[in-house]
Amino acid sequence: MLAMTTLTAAPSSRPALPHMLRPSVFASDFAYLILGLPIGIASFTVAVTGVSLAAGLLITLLGIPVLLLTLVACRAFAAVERARAAYVLGEPIAAPERTWKRDGVWETTKAVVTDPGAWRDLVWSAALMPITVATFSIAVTVWSAALGMLTSPLWYWALPDDADDTIPLLDSTSPGWTILRAVIGLVLVPLAIAICRGTALSQAKATAFAIGKRA
Repeated sequence: MLAMTTLTAAPSSRPALPHMLRPSVFASDFAYLILGLPIGIASFTVAVTGVSLAAGLLITLLGIPVLLLTLVACRAFAAVERARAAYVLGEPIAAPERTWKRDGVWETTKAVVTDPGAWRDLVWSAALMPITVATFSIAVTVWSAALGMLTSPLWYWALPDDADDTIPLLDSTSPGWTILRAVIGLVLVPLAIAICRGTALSQAKATAFAIGKRA
């Protein structure tokens, strides 16, 4: 009688991709850096315009509600940035504990204006634009260089003929130089991923430090 044998599938020995090379990770890093620019522009505009208008109207007392609205808006921007940074870091960023609601309008106003976290949110909202301009530029530059080189065989044939003052690696339409550009682009892709990962982590950690919960 033949002995019955059972075959069991061997566990897969395929190594897992490094964390930053997973498509979901580097795509989210790129989206984080790109979307930061419009958010930074909006938060900077609200913070600077609101404070300037409040200071100008303070003598008429109309500056107080303007300042309150500005601080409330910056609190919302801070909440958005904490949520975005938490997604990049893979862990939540606790918001500062604050209770602004008080009995009476004046008591509520004092609670908002004397809250150190509210002013940190305001400063961070104003500082966000130059930060996001820099990180946006880094992300666009490294990916443009990598993908431009990598896809050059698809479109370099349409460039004008070589001229005497051109750089062959960048301008030549010959097959050899075109293939070399594609190889360089292939090498630049993981470099672009690593640069964006480092940039996104740096910005996210700065966000956690600036407007996260203080010990």
